[in-house]
Amino acid sequence: MTGTLSVQLYTFRDAYAADAAGTIARIAGLGFRYIEPFGIGNHGLSNADKVGKAQELRALLDANGLQAPTAHTAAPMGPNAEAVLDAIQALGTTLPVISWPGEVPGFERDVMDTRDGTERFADALSEASRHAQTRGLSLGYHNHWWEWSQFGGQYAYDLLLERLDPAVFLEIDTYWAHTGGQDMPALIRRLGDRVKALHLKDGPATPEADQTPLGTGKVDYAAAVHAAPSARWHVLEMDRTAGDVFAEVGHSAQRLIQEGLSTWE
Repeated sequence: MTGTLSVQLYTFRDAYAADAAGTIARIAGLGFRYIEPFGIGNHGLSNADKVGKAQELRALLDANGLQAPTAHTAAPMGPNAEAVLDAIQALGTTLPVISWPGEVPGFERDVMDTRDGTERFADALSEASRHAQTRGLSLGYHNHWWEWSQFGGQYAYDLLLERLDPAVFLEIDTYWAHTGGQDMPALIRRLGDRVKALHLKDGPATPEADQTPLGTGKVDYAAAVHAAPSARWHVLEMDRTAGDVFAEVGHSAQRLIQEGLSTWE
């Protein structure tokens, strides 16, 4: 089963900050029909700006024939929960994803360094998921490498999933799972239908190194795709690269298409 290509807008954050409209047009020009925005409903914005900025981005996407089925968003929790949900829906997203613990009020990156922190974070994600469900939205969680600290032989990520509401789907970042020391295809197979999206990227698989186009690093992206038949969304991302990010993303997209792993639609 093939997946549908998308791309994380964070990949082009510098270009987007300088010229939002031009960047969205260039992404569409590469062939993409879907995009995964980031920072939607940011807790640092006023409630009016949460919605307003999402509406502005939606207008750019509409003008370029792009849709945002998934997006990295703030967690819909606390007094601003409804505004966050309004922003998500203004964008047209149905699969909001929590990209790291800092998107959940009261938590930071190191929350999964302890068992108690991991359990509290799982409970908060479950609460956010229940809020999302009131609007017909499914909330997901995206991993980095730090979820694989251990407590008495158990990985924090496994504890998180044990405690998390099963309604929370998973967006597996294949590069960071590999960097975290995991047998990434085996991990994906074990998680099964809960995996609705993959982040596909390549490189030397160390936290701070530049990333590279698919097929030029250490990550077996094809094995990841084959392990995740339930993942419709194949989201390309490069956190950092020394090259031309538009050209490199285009190279990765064409490779996936040529190998019969992904399609534009």
